Amino acid sequence: MKIGNRIKELRTKRGLTQEALASALGVTPQTVSKWECEVNFPDVSLLPDLSVFFGVSIDSLFSMTRSDKFERIGNRISEAGLLSEDEVNQIEGILKEYIDEADEAGEARILLAKLYDHQADECRKIAAEYAKEALEETEASDGALREITRSYNGATYGVMEDSHRELIILLKDYLGRNPESASATAMLIDNLIAEGRISEAKMWTDHLDKIDSSYIPLGYKYAIASVEGKEDVAAAAIALLSNVYPDNPDAMMLLADIYFSREEYDKAIGCCIKASEHYPAPRPIKPVVVAAHIAELLGNLDDAVVLLREAQRILKEEWGVVSGERADSIRREIKRISVQ
Repeated sequence: MKIGNRIKELRTKRGLTQEALASALGVTPQTVSKWECEVNFPDVSLLPDLSVFFGVSIDSLFSMTRSDKFERIGNRISEAGLLSEDEVNQIEGILKEYIDEADEAGEARILLAKLYDHQADECRKIAAEYAKEALEETEASDGALREITRSYNGATYGVMEDSHRELIILLKDYLGRNPESASATAMLIDNLIAEGRISEAKMWTDHLDKIDSSYIPLGYKYAIASVEGKEDVAAAAIALLSNVYPDNPDAMMLLADIYFSREEYDKAIGCCIKASEHYPAPRPIKPVVVAAHIAELLGNLDDAVVLLREAQRILKEEWGVVSGERADSIRREIKRISVQ
């Protein structure tokens, strides 16, 4: 029996509505509905509460398939802030059970990498806050500046300090064995551009154009033309993105990024909003959050708050999320902008 069916079975046996269960667990009725419809699954952190509420063991409550476990773990990592040591150990334990199983090892290792990268990213956010405070409170500004830069993965001064060479070597080796991998080719181009190796980036963009029929090669053609100062080529890439892919939300987000880099901020906001309109539900909140940040940059604080409240609405109505790090981060942003 799947997770959602088991929750529904236990709930109906006790004569409870979805609203009553949601209230007991501190979630929304939409969240419970999504569990029971198998749209998504309860967070790892809710397992003990569900177990106690229904008076059953966690194992009895969730007779999960491997796919169910992996999906729930992936959702938890994506939506959480810094995970506690106990929760990290719990997730590690589940995933490491599959490391030696040939059919499951790859996906388990991907989720382990995602777990550690997530924790590192969250730690970098904390590091950035301490470094910013240090910059205001100490004369040792060089040290604080360096830590801020490291926290945001920015470039730092110093010979070979921000080198991408090892990753470039790794990606080229991978592509030697998997020449049709568009994602690896795109990553390689990104790193070659970051290293200033434009002629190589152009060569690999030509390769990407042959194996990827999507909008993505246009983005690299724009980036290379922009570095080379070829405005006519850059403008042609923008026109193609706008005219050929107006209903593709990912293409619109790429175009928003391009307009932002060109300081055409109103056009960037328009692309973000268009992207949000074309994503299928449940929609990501990134487009409207990015639009809100650009509106704030322009000094349009009321517009920024309206856009952030739209992000809250999407989280609540389409994802059933009213608490946790994603919801809290939006609330913090609204509060910060509102007091300006």
